[in-house]
Amino acid sequence: MFRTIGPHLYKMPNVRRNLELAFPERSPAAIEELAREVWANFGAVFAEFAHFETLCGPEAGSYIEFVAKGKIRALTERARPAIYVAAHLANFNLAAFAAGRMLGEPLTVVYASEPNPWVDRAIAARREHLGCRLVARERSLRQLMRELDAGRSLGFVADTRNEEGEMMAFFGIEAATSVIPARLAVRYGCELIPARVERLGGARFRFTLYDPITPDDSNADEREQARSMTRALLRHFESWIRERPGDWWCTSRRWPKDARPAASHF
Repeated sequence: MFRTIGPHLYKMPNVRRNLELAFPERSPAAIEELAREVWANFGAVFAEFAHFETLCGPEAGSYIEFVAKGKIRALTERARPAIYVAAHLANFNLAAFAAGRMLGEPLTVVYASEPNPWVDRAIAARREHLGCRLVARERSLRQLMRELDAGRSLGFVADTRNEEGEMMAFFGIEAATSVIPARLAVRYGCELIPARVERLGGARFRFTLYDPITPDDSNADEREQARSMTRALLRHFESWIRERPGDWWCTSRRWPKDARPAASHF
């Protein structure tokens, strides 16, 4: 349904513009087809809210494949918290449940509140099945520091525009980007772990954890370490989006209004 009606919704210009900037080499017709895939995934995510009890229930292994690539200390040293960062791909909500499942304990996840309080409460009620503690992004930093002090791991979805963040290249174009996950990882000595959700078809998914990200220069100051780690994280996001662009939830504007495609990305 959303594949059909999505292109007529008020968010369509954002979707089209994000795809044009990320994939300037694609024709207008190809961009329109990608946009329809984006809306189809949007509709699937919306529908799956009603099934979190099943997807995250005792038979979760039938729906979600768990993969850990590389050596991830947090999976073996249970008392050590980690910071997991995902992008808005496939059903990104499931990253919270899957990370907690692999950890063997729930984690605390930052989420963006919905402007409509009724919708926000309805979504929060469905997310209870994810088995994680939720903290609203608008009032999160001090709470997240308390969570880490208590030994709890954190989860972020961090590919969207953050006006309080720093300008960093995403698909070769400068964009306001949050460096909070990396800053917390540096300050607390936590692993910063890229986490990906892929849609395998129907209601089946793959959740993958990648090698922890480390700074280019461990002797640099905290700010520069966090910036280099965030740049590496964005490269992961770019790679995933390029591989499955139709799974990218990109209904909000990602780049400045006057942004132009990066010549090196043609």
